[in-house]
Amino acid sequence: MSAPGTPPPPALAGGPPPHTEVPEPPHRGRWLARRFVLGGLGVMALAGAATAVVALNEVDKVVEALGQNRAVKLAPKVLAPASRGAPQTLLLVGDDRRPPPRHNPNGFVVPHSNEMLLARIDPSKPTISMLSIPRELQVRIEPPGARPRVDRINVAYTIGGIQLMTETIKRVLGIPVNHVFVVTFPKFKRAVNEMGCVYMTVDRRYFHVNEPGGEQYFEINLQPGYQRVCGTQALEFVANRHEDTSLTRDARDQRFLLEVKAQYGASLFESREKFERILGRAVETDLHGSGQVLDLLELLVQAQGKPVRQVPFQVNLLPSYDTATPQQIHESVRSFLTGTSAINRQKLRQPAHARRSHAHARPSSGPSLTPTPGAALAHARVAAASLPFALEYPRRRDTFGAAVPDSVRVYDIRDQRGRLQPSYAIVVDRGPLGEFYDVQGTSWADPPLLGNPSETIHVGSRTYELFYAGEHVKTIAWHDGEGTYWIQNTLTNSVPPQTMLAMAEQTVPVVSAGATASGPAAGVHALAVPARAATGDGLPTQLGDVLGLLTLAGLAPLALWVLAR
Repeated sequence: MSAPGTPPPPALAGGPPPHTEVPEPPHRGRWLARRFVLGGLGVMALAGAATAVVALNEVDKVVEALGQNRAVKLAPKVLAPASRGAPQTLLLVGDDRRPPPRHNPNGFVVPHSNEMLLARIDPSKPTISMLSIPRELQVRIEPPGARPRVDRINVAYTIGGIQLMTETIKRVLGIPVNHVFVVTFPKFKRAVNEMGCVYMTVDRRYFHVNEPGGEQYFEINLQPGYQRVCGTQALEFVANRHEDTSLTRDARDQRFLLEVKAQYGASLFESREKFERILGRAVETDLHGSGQVLDLLELLVQAQGKPVRQVPFQVNLLPSYDTATPQQIHESVRSFLTGTSAINRQKLRQPAHARRSHAHARPSSGPSLTPTPGAALAHARVAAASLPFALEYPRRRDTFGAAVPDSVRVYDIRDQRGRLQPSYAIVVDRGPLGEFYDVQGTSWADPPLLGNPSETIHVGSRTYELFYAGEHVKTIAWHDGEGTYWIQNTLTNSVPPQTMLAMAEQTVPVVSAGATASGPAAGVHALAVPARAATGDGLPTQLGDVLGLLTLAGLAPLALWVLAR
């Protein structure tokens, strides 16, 4: 049964959506909108009057910044007007138009909406939801004045631009859209460089060079592991659309966006003028009036502190395109609108009652892990000789029989002060869908990835820091001796929380052949992963999150480029 306020499933993947009445917002001037925001700031106790005025002044600066690009114009009623305080859905679209390949100068890449990401901001729900629509999803496209056609959904952008794209998404999913944002490849690269680049994990080795006579697509050359990526590298990471399923591709884009938010969210308030300029140069949007910006700001104030949840789009993966039944679309939309999983799952355990609680795990029956091959451990022992700290490796891990062998990379990370930090990355193949998770170690004590953990728990002699993405554990980290270690989940966060923690317990130093490793016990236990409890942050963090979400609403499409095949 659908949750209250959730639309019923469309009759077909391209069929008409349920009728949704969106009330017209009352007309109001800037002074009235400012009064609403001041009231919201007061209720949320975010600041005194002086700080509230500062926040309101920022609205004018955001409006001015957005004016650097032309406004996106759509026909009346394509976008749903947003009532004050009502939830809003933002459509973030990447335009992949670019020069022809260097070995094919006569080639032309027509513009596609290479990623379509919906962001749902609803203060009444537990999370802010992000839903990537697979570009290969086969739907019915209805161009005005032309015969309907069945094709990939991103072809709608090629035929009719952002207007037909928006209309198609509304019809297929039955979701009204309030605002749209569009960014191109060059603006993506420039924005990432202007931000100061991003520290993030590249989950595996990526490599392709266009050679004469070979397949021509976006070139990429990235090594695995945690690293600082700038414009060109970031574009390669999010633009790669080969050797993966559509689900993994979309998850890669969302992962980049979340890393940007995690690294820069807390500092956006102090550096707001810089990010406002970046936002304005990066995006084209219909969001230009101060009243619209204030409405969104008020909504973000109410939703501040909520985690961002990646919602999987349920599809059937075929060689050339994806399909989705009406029920699959309905379940994806339901999960997106409710901010929770569409499938009821049994709770792993009783939750802890405090954020970062010092809970102790109780062993019981646990997940089934596969012993790490001796050849992999032998390879790791050789690599360990070049590191000034212990190389730790999971003795048992989550993988499958036909997995490719683990890869171990020893390298240096240049930290924010320019110092080289010795590091290693182990890439583990989890399954046949091209999913990899990473075990990482470094001499860097406090990389940006490990700031502000969601939970801290104790298991034996170790303290583990857990970092969540919605209900999933994205990263689990710990410190041993001179090293900092973590396990990074797959791009789709497919390794369950209990398994992540069990593998962390099994990750111990690699020592000489035949010796016994010190560290946690060899048993695999069902370890308690406590649920998070919301806590308040300081004023700069709260306002930074609000302004940061406004900025990232524009920066999100930067991560969402899909290369046309």
